Amino acid sequence: MEFALFVTALGWMATGRTEAGISRVVLPRKSRDAAFEALVEGRGRIRTPLVERDATAFDSLASRLQRFMEGHKVEFPDRLDTTGWTPFSRRVWETTRQIPYGQTWSYGRVAAAMGQPRACRAVGQALHRNPVPVIIPCHRVIGADSGLTGFGSGLELKQTLLRLESSAGATSLP
Repeated sequence: MEFALFVTALGWMATGRTEAGISRVVLPRKSRDAAFEALVEGRGRIRTPLVERDATAFDSLASRLQRFMEGHKVEFPDRLDTTGWTPFSRRVWETTRQIPYGQTWSYGRVAAAMGQPRACRAVGQALHRNPVPVIIPCHRVIGADSGLTGFGSGLELKQTLLRLESSAGATSLP
């Protein structure tokens, strides 16, 4: 897996890719080492060699993530490596990817959109395992009572990401 480490307004991030597409996004961490450790931990059973690349080798992904972390509206049409995704997780993540920028859906709404309205908890479990947050915007999924719940990188970061998207100063960028 090729990877890149880069700094954003919120901290150090990492991205990983295979020949099939983007396979990992590590949300902001306090240090470069912490971002790298999260990348390695997130690989799971995949033990392909890690090859560090300059962030520019990932086309514009790093710069788009940097702009996103500054509060700009950014699109992420990137091709994803879906190797190892279960059919259920794939459906959850594809549905979540359709949530418009600046909007939130409940876990129940995601489950209903998939045609499985009783699968709220399973949706939450799949989102917890999301390997490419922001590209698959799991931070946009909230509790039925509109409360912030369940986010592997902490509710404070989830709130920050939602605030960035709802800020009046967000500008539209390609």
